[in-house]
Amino acid sequence: MSYIQITDEKLSSMLYKVAAKMDRPRELTAAISVSFMAITEDNFDYQGRPNWAGLSPDYAKRRKPGKILSQSGQLRDSVQPFHNDTEAGVSSNLPYSAIHQFGGTIKHPGGTRYQVIGSGMAVFVSNAFTGPTTGVTRPHDIPMPARPYLPMDEQGNLQSEAFNAIYDDVDFYWSKLFD
Repeated sequence: MSYIQITDEKLSSMLYKVAAKMDRPRELTAAISVSFMAITEDNFDYQGRPNWAGLSPDYAKRRKPGKILSQSGQLRDSVQPFHNDTEAGVSSNLPYSAIHQFGGTIKHPGGTRYQVIGSGMAVFVSNAFTGPTTGVTRPHDIPMPARPYLPMDEQGNLQSEAFNAIYDDVDFYWSKLFD
């Protein structure tokens, strides 16, 4: 699991002072987790901030039109907020969620049978397919660019929209407690 770091000293100081002063810091962590969720949903809507890398030309030809990382909606739907007295965050339990967030290389084992249809587009089918085949894929690597949908960068720092949202959450409780 990756963790988001708040490196801004002013925000960190305010956050710790507010949490220490609160009878129930869970109210603050709940607000922060809701903000994280809203920023994550906005990242899907805007297709990244900054914009995500585009699709490979091969894959773009085979897929249905639509937004990147939104073909089935499973990744977006899998992201859930969580919080307790000391932590707030969002997470996904899908096995492929990390490679979309951080990028990497998918090692395809090969052995998948395929058939070429009239347009020349390959339709991949399972290994158990018994119909006519044109060929079988060879082992190959699939490079996957990072498309950070969670409100953090590769170093674990908050993206600016998330920083501003958390600042607003902390400032709201600061005003309630200290003004």
